[in-house]
Amino acid sequence: MAVAFDASVLIDLFNPRLKGDRRAKLDHLVAELQKKRTRILIPTPALTELMIRAGKAREEYHQKLSVKSAFQITSFDSRAAMECALLLEEALSSKGKQQLSKSKIKFDWQIVAIAAAHNATTIYSDDGDIARYGKRASLAVIKTDDLPLPASAAQGKLSL
Repeated sequence: MAVAFDASVLIDLFNPRLKGDRRAKLDHLVAELQKKRTRILIPTPALTELMIRAGKAREEYHQKLSVKSAFQITSFDSRAAMECALLLEEALSSKGKQQLSKSKIKFDWQIVAIAAAHNATTIYSDDGDIARYGKRASLAVIKTDDLPLPASAAQGKLSL
C-alpha cells in the first residue's frame, strides 16, 4: 500500500517550530504508516515546494527523505505523464476548465498523477485544489486537521 504527501504536509512535517496538536498528529501519522509498512510517496513537485522553503536545511531534509525506508521520492515519469494527461483531458472537457492555471498543471495535477501512477490510495494534503484533483483520480484526500489526535497528546497536564 502507498500514500502520498503533498507540500503542505511536508512543510509542516519538517517545520522544527511546529508544536501542539498539529505536530502530534503528523508524528503519529508517520509512525503509524511506518508500523504498517506503508510506502510514503514524496512526489518530486511536492519535494520542490518543500526545498524552496527549506533554505539552509535543504540538504538535511533531502537526506532524511532519502535515507528513511518509509519515504520514496517519486518522479513525474512517463507513467505519471500519461495519468496526468488523462486527468487533465477529463478536467478540460468539463466545467472545471476555467479553474486550471499553468502553475496548477505543473504542480498540483502532477502530484495527483504521480500518486495515482504509483497506486497510492490516499493523499495527505491541506491544499483544496489537491483535494479536488485527488477526488477526480479516485484518491482519498485527508487534511492534517482531520487526522486523529494520538491519545498521548490528548492527555492534559496538571500544573502543580
